[in-house]
Amino acid sequence: MSFTVTPFYGPNRNKVPKWITRMNKVTGKLGVPYELRPRFDHRYHMVSLEQASNFEHLIHRVIDTEVRGDLVELGGYTGSTAALIADLLQRQHGDRTFHVYDRFDIELGSQRNIQDIFVHTFAECGLPLPVLHIGDLWVTLPADLPSEIAFVHIDCGTGMEPKEHAKLITHCLESVYPRLSQGAVAIFMDYHVPGKTLDGNDSNTGVRLACDTFFADKPEQIQLMYGGPCSHAYIRKL
Repeated sequence: MSFTVTPFYGPNRNKVPKWITRMNKVTGKLGVPYELRPRFDHRYHMVSLEQASNFEHLIHRVIDTEVRGDLVELGGYTGSTAALIADLLQRQHGDRTFHVYDRFDIELGSQRNIQDIFVHTFAECGLPLPVLHIGDLWVTLPADLPSEIAFVHIDCGTGMEPKEHAKLITHCLESVYPRLSQGAVAIFMDYHVPGKTLDGNDSNTGVRLACDTFFADKPEQIQLMYGGPCSHAYIRKL
C-alpha cells in the first residue's frame, strides 16, 4: 500500500485509476483509516509535495524581503512547476513578471506537443500564462533574460549523457548568475548527493557536476533540500 501523494499540478494530477477509487469507497465504508493513492513516479509527475512546500517558502521569502527582479523557469515541460510558481506569485500579489524558457518541441502521444499541454495545464488551474520564450536555451540565453532576477528554477533534465548535460546546466548558470539580485534564490532540480539526499532520485547527474564546478569559486554555498521522492537544492545570492 502506498501513501505517497498524487501530483497536484500538471496533466496527470487527476488521473486516479478507477479501481483505486472503488477500493477507497469500500475501505471507507468499512472504517479503514487509510487511503490508496497512485505511487509517485518522479519521471512523470515532476514535482513532489515536499518540493512544492520548499518552493512556497522560498518564493514567499523573496517577495516578502522585496528582492528585486522577475521570476524565471528554465525548462517548462508540461507546466507542473511553472503552474505552482505562477499560483504562488498570484496569491502573493507579487508585482513581478514570470518568464518560462523551453524549446516546447517534444511530442507526447496523440500528436499533443508539450506547448499545448503546458497551456492546458495553466487553463485547468485558472492561471494566466507566463511570458513564454520558445527556443533552444543555447540561443535564448542570456539574450532573452530579464535584467534582474529574484527567483530562478533551473529544471533542464534531458536524460542526456552527464558531461553533455553539465554543459547545458553550466550555460544556464553562466547566463543567470550575473543577473541574480542580492538575496535572489536559484533552485536546481535534480541536484542529488548520494548518501545525503534523503529519499531522492539521481535522475540527472549532470546537474550536480555543473553546479559543484560553477560554485566552487563563488561565495554562495549550495544547500540541499528534502524533496521526498525527488531531489533538489538551492543557493541564495550574496
